[in-house]
Amino acid sequence: MKDFDFLIIGSNGLLGSHLVKTLKEKKIKFLTIARSGSNYNLDLKNYKKLKNFFHKNKFRIVINCAAKIDINFCEVKFNEAKLINYKLVEFLSKMANKFNFKLVQISTDHVYKGKKFFLNNEKSKIYAINKYAKTKILSEKPVKKLKKFLIIRTNFTGKKKNTFLYWLMKNLSKKKTINLFNDMFTSTIDIKTCSKVIIDLASRKSKGVYNLGTRDMISKKNFAIYFAKFSKRKILYNSVSCDVLKVSRGKNLGLCVKKIENKLGYLMPTAKQSIKELAKYYK
Repeated sequence: MKDFDFLIIGSNGLLGSHLVKTLKEKKIKFLTIARSGSNYNLDLKNYKKLKNFFHKNKFRIVINCAAKIDINFCEVKFNEAKLINYKLVEFLSKMANKFNFKLVQISTDHVYKGKKFFLNNEKSKIYAINKYAKTKILSEKPVKKLKKFLIIRTNFTGKKKNTFLYWLMKNLSKKKTINLFNDMFTSTIDIKTCSKVIIDLASRKSKGVYNLGTRDMISKKNFAIYFAKFSKRKILYNSVSCDVLKVSRGKNLGLCVKKIENKLGYLMPTAKQSIKELAKYYK
């Protein structure tokens, strides 16, 4: 059996790929699993092969980044979304018990019901406003039963296809008029900071649920306006409500990050600081 510090599941996604970069920078021994382009390519629904993989390799920490995050997809194909967002996590929880590793489950700010003008802390009410949120709430249940676990509720973005930032930059470049939500508030953090904080937190003697985001919240509209300003691009937009969307979204998804700041001993960035970091990708 070979020993590794970390295993990254879903290593080709936005978060997974940045976690890999962080581990390489820190010269930490790790392996990756994904459908392709990883150390061990497989279908994550093939539990037999996954179990065999854990028999052959030993890990201190396993970070699960694999998820179906397309909200419209989850709404229409709920059972299919559950296979990755819930059933896989349930299986990994059993493997964590059997092979004695710390399981780090990447959750979402979408689990919070939210109150206007208030940041959600880890004990705030959770609520499945849509089926994506439902799958993520379900996934937390088996993880919470483990002796060694982390659940990280977060919202991040970066330079990769199908992200909010990618959509925004594409439309700014084409000088298109876009609809921006004036009533959806989040604590979206830049992916570079997000990945470094996750590795830092996971490496320590940490357990439980942690929020990870900027230390304040900002509307989607203002996020886009500041990004355009910091990347020195003109923005054309209509200010609209997120109620125009077919599938309901939470409106008050801001994250209180005092718990993670106290644990790590340093502050999370503000929204403006994270947006400035993201703007560097496009200068």
